[in-house]
Amino acid sequence: MEYKIPKIQIPEALKETLNKSENIINELNEKRDAGLNQNLDKKIKQRLLIQSVWHSNAIEGNQLTLRETEIILNGMEINERPLKDEIEAQSLSNATEYLYKLIAGDEPLTKRTLLELHGLILANIPGMQAGQFRNEDVQIKHASHTPPSFLTVESHIGDMFKWMNRNAHKHSPLEMASILHHWLTWIHPFGDGNGRAARLFLNFFLLQKGYPEIIVKISDRDNYYDALIAADNGDIVKLIELFSQKISETIDFYEQMINEEDRRKEWGKMYEKSTEEQAQKEYEKINKQIRYGYEVWKSQIHTFLTIFEENLAIIDDLIPEIEITPKKYDIISFDQYLDILEGRKVTNTWYLFLNMFNHKTKNRINIIFYFSDFTAPSKKRLALSDFGKQIQSISGKKERSNHYVKLYISARKEFKECKLKDEIDLVNVGTWDDQLSFGTKDRSKNGYRIKTETGNPEEVVRHFIDQILNHYLDINI
Repeated sequence: MEYKIPKIQIPEALKETLNKSENIINELNEKRDAGLNQNLDKKIKQRLLIQSVWHSNAIEGNQLTLRETEIILNGMEINERPLKDEIEAQSLSNATEYLYKLIAGDEPLTKRTLLELHGLILANIPGMQAGQFRNEDVQIKHASHTPPSFLTVESHIGDMFKWMNRNAHKHSPLEMASILHHWLTWIHPFGDGNGRAARLFLNFFLLQKGYPEIIVKISDRDNYYDALIAADNGDIVKLIELFSQKISETIDFYEQMINEEDRRKEWGKMYEKSTEEQAQKEYEKINKQIRYGYEVWKSQIHTFLTIFEENLAIIDDLIPEIEITPKKYDIISFDQYLDILEGRKVTNTWYLFLNMFNHKTKNRINIIFYFSDFTAPSKKRLALSDFGKQIQSISGKKERSNHYVKLYISARKEFKECKLKDEIDLVNVGTWDDQLSFGTKDRSKNGYRIKTETGNPEEVVRHFIDQILNHYLDINI
């Protein structure tokens, strides 16, 4: 029984995503090399450590909450929980911190380091063979795969490391990490702690390659197990795709923390003549006011999505040859919203992705809705609202006082984003005076300009869908 190296055929869409992530990772590494604020760097690592420990243990059945995990890692006890749960949290934290030390010391991935990490993961838990390969055959629950005999575990581990050292140049770091992670779960080398050890091993490899760490969340558990089962059957792309998503989430976290630090520096300069306490109070007051504006905006964007989905359902019923496959994403957080308003870099702002296909003509179009910055035209400057003044006050940047967050629409053809055809009128969706508004093309003069509509949302949405069907899918309604 030998491990079969899976053949990797990455879909073009995933290739593009991986390339974008590579570019962002390089930018983050440049920032880190240039020197992050020590306090910020410490805060990021601590937040990631707590998240990583909690999620990894939760996947294995640990009952601690995120807050309880944080309390334990800060040196306090939780009397209401089993002692084993507390020990698991502290032990996995110790193993993760040891991992960071190994990376800082440029230690290689070896059988020794794998056993050391496993030993720390199960340290102080009675009855566990910590830091030792299993001494009996096992069966994995809810899995068709049967791990190899315990007599061959060490040999399989040796084969894995040999392959890793000989083939690192043949695959991208994420592909290599995915194969090694699956390989280790396939061997199932330990009596217990295999999942936690494999996920720690995964991050060991990625961090050494300059990648951010991956946190497989408890909410990902079903998808994670499904991806491992698919890899058991020779399809490892699902695992690569999942890990790619997790890397994007870690990147987002880094950017949010860096942006928040920059923001605090800005308002600190604004109030440098005041006391720190006064500055903090003023910041919190303005922040609260802006947060209210965000909640109103979020509600209106949700209203648009509801109207849009209702109209898509009608099209789906009326026109059987049209197949519509939607994929929804979470709306941007308040911090991301504020970052966009202040002109900071924000990635992964997709809100809705639509695959629309005409089975008769074979025409296909992908429509993407994403959040971005909108600047009011300078020639027809919009009146500075209270909200705009708040942004100006909090950022200290007058030039951003007429900036807003809009939901933009673009097309996607042959895996590349592009502008919608000129015939499509709808450009963006947002709010104006707390109402749902639409940026549409005004064709009353030569060419067109963008005008704001706050009238009948249902009519604007229906018109947009009709135009997409007509100009992309050859359907006239």
